[in-house]
Amino acid sequence: MPGVPVFRFRSPMHAVAVRDYFVQNGVPAQVVGGNTDAAAMWGRHGGAYEVVLGSSADGDLAALLFEQFRSEPAEYEDGLDDQAVPDLGVLDPSMAPPCPMCGVMLPLDASVTACPSCQAEVDVAALIVDRHGPEALAPCYDAMPSSDELLAMDGQPEPCRTCGGPLDERRSCTWCGRRA
Repeated sequence: MPGVPVFRFRSPMHAVAVRDYFVQNGVPAQVVGGNTDAAAMWGRHGGAYEVVLGSSADGDLAALLFEQFRSEPAEYEDGLDDQAVPDLGVLDPSMAPPCPMCGVMLPLDASVTACPSCQAEVDVAALIVDRHGPEALAPCYDAMPSSDELLAMDGQPEPCRTCGGPLDERRSCTWCGRRA
């Protein structure tokens, strides 16, 4: 695709975020790379993630959007910290760790920061990991849905594999016209 502007990233998260920003603002784009097969198909070096525009005519607008994207502060959903706290209540009570200072068994509650008996500072989740390994906390987190489940939840159709544009009822891309 000579002449089509390309934006390169080391992280797939950055590449996908920029691609999504472009698409939300009307510039067809796709992330390419990250593995040897996809990179070779596009004549690129492996290990990098590239945002490739659907048309070279969108290059100036994409450059402007990229500068806007870089200058805007990241917005995070409220409550992410609450979602990251493990629900230790699902663990077997025998996994409750003792307080390192006084030996009293601590409650299986990640929000507890001080021993109820001696008031020593504690991190209940870290103490469980120290005793049982990180896999002990696996049941404490909700399983992440697959990408197919996420699409079904949102009710959003999958995007075009070529340019990231929306598909019509015949599964043809409304931007580039290709069939998915």
